[in-house]
Amino acid sequence: MTDASLPAGRFTAGEFRVGHVFSLTWSVFSRNFLTFMVVTGIASLPALLIPRPLPGANPFRDQGVLVFGLYFLIVVLGTLSQAIMLFGAFQAMLGRPINLVESATVGLRRFFPIVGVVLSVSFLVGLASVLLIVPGVMLYLMWFVATSVCVVEQLGPFRSMGRSRELTKGHRWKILGLILLTVIPAGIVGLIVGAVAVAALGMGAILGLSPALITPAGQLVGLIWSAIWKAFYVILAVVIYHDLRVAKEGVDTEQIVAVFE
Repeated sequence: MTDASLPAGRFTAGEFRVGHVFSLTWSVFSRNFLTFMVVTGIASLPALLIPRPLPGANPFRDQGVLVFGLYFLIVVLGTLSQAIMLFGAFQAMLGRPINLVESATVGLRRFFPIVGVVLSVSFLVGLASVLLIVPGVMLYLMWFVATSVCVVEQLGPFRSMGRSRELTKGHRWKILGLILLTVIPAGIVGLIVGAVAVAALGMGAILGLSPALITPAGQLVGLIWSAIWKAFYVILAVVIYHDLRVAKEGVDTEQIVAVFE
């Protein structure tokens, strides 16, 4: 299920380079595609169970407990999947097979601190974005690797955010470029997937097919694309953290993950 042919020690760099980040991200992602897809796919499954509101209906009012429970499960599985993939990505960079049980153990150990990081960053970035978009973007870039810091360096939420601020300083424009070069194509593909799903629903109606058959198929396609996108984006964040530490501290991959051993 996992290709462990990535040689250890070859992913060091003397400076933070956009090309190196993309190259390493693609290597880790493509060589372990199925493994990462399983992780993000499972984390995305509860989204399929959220009831679609009928016209004039309020799902939180009519099915509040179910909807709240599903959103809570999405947060829990999404947080855990990030930690699992982070550890797995470092194992891949070391040329080792990805052990999902070991990765899940690491993720569970850091689960609550990661939740603290995610909630703190989301709230503060969201608040800043409501006031003015630019401050929100700058805070997001400043804390972009806070989750990686929290798992790898085993710091609390606010110390992780402070450490992320230090690591990203001087490289935030490059990080913004990396995000845009990832998000824009992904958004275009997402629009295409949505358009295809709508077209399939319309064609099915013309052919007399039941929406009950077509809608789940469209949701499945959306789930697959969402799993692919989330996996790549999480790995991108991990690699950015890795390369920032290599560039600023002169460490290698083995030194970074030595804390887990």
